[in-house]
Amino acid sequence: MISPFTPEETSLLIRLLIAHYLTDFLFQSDKSVKNKQQKLLRSASLYKHIGLTFLVAWLLIGRLDLWYMVAIVAATHFLIDVIKLWAVKKIDERQYPQKDTWLFIIDQLLHVVVITWVWLAITNGYHKLWMAMSVSLAGYKWLLKILGYLVLTGPVTYIIRFLTMRWADNIDTRTGLQDAGKWIGILERILILTLVLIEQYTAIGFLVPAKSILRLIDKPDIPASQPQGNLQQPFNARKHTEYVLIGTFLSFGFAIITGLVISWLLKTVN
Repeated sequence: MISPFTPEETSLLIRLLIAHYLTDFLFQSDKSVKNKQQKLLRSASLYKHIGLTFLVAWLLIGRLDLWYMVAIVAATHFLIDVIKLWAVKKIDERQYPQKDTWLFIIDQLLHVVVITWVWLAITNGYHKLWMAMSVSLAGYKWLLKILGYLVLTGPVTYIIRFLTMRWADNIDTRTGLQDAGKWIGILERILILTLVLIEQYTAIGFLVPAKSILRLIDKPDIPASQPQGNLQQPFNARKHTEYVLIGTFLSFGFAIITGLVISWLLKTVN
């Protein structure tokens, strides 16, 4: 698909995003973040951060006449940061233990939305964006790939769980992180599907032994003061190894087959 935006217009968006991530992460220390959280509007670090946001974005845009658009980015950045700092202080972490994660995600999404809006205003690209979205929705190729990722992260997770359920009760998983195996499986299937779609099968070959070695040597940490015989269900290395291998091969198999089917459909369906 040919983009309706010119290389110069696309470059402008990338430069704005680079400016944001430079000032929000690389140029901002943990000390300044703590200072903002403690003092809020009385924090000198907050105003230094906003000033740097304006300056870096203005420099990377490379057009002095667009200072007012950069000022919009800096002003909204200030407003979003103040609201986030207030929320961090007011929301009870005991009631919302994942508040920092969600506030971070919302904060970054709002910054990107503002930057995108400013970029569209500068390039007069609203109609171009609508055109690009219409063309993308009319196509099926990227939708087919998204469907593949969704299948591997959703239904396949439950299918593997159902297929391995008969052995799960015989395995001691008490020392493992909660839902760690589930997320490891999802991430590895996403990675494998990506490698299949870009036809990097050799990389999958390296991933298989790496995953197998790391999981085969895994075993629970049993305190020396607690003999294994006193456990309700002693750790069995062979059972654990077999269980891990079954889950691994199912996960790899589903991901590879899904990738091959999608690749075949992309090549044969017009």
